Amino acid sequence: METEILSEEELAELTGYKHRGYQRQWLKDRNWVFVESRGGRPLVGRMFTRMKLGAIPPSLDTQTLPPPVPTWTPDFSRVN
Repeated sequence: METEILSEEELAELTGYKHRGYQRQWLKDRNWVFVESRGGRPLVGRMFTRMKLGAIPPSLDTQTLPPPVPTWTPDFSRVN
């Protein structure tokens, strides 16, 4: 099962570096959003990675999507 954070192997494959300092520098140079763990490991979100790599369009933000159209509407004509 995939986690929401890239694994160490995935991050090394993405950046081309195994050393955390080089990984952080690679991410900073390319304006990637990440946080550091207590041990200094850069934590990169899987969804952000997919958006940066073009797998998911950035405009597909749940905040900007219109509300879903209801498939039915309640009939209040019989309510007193």
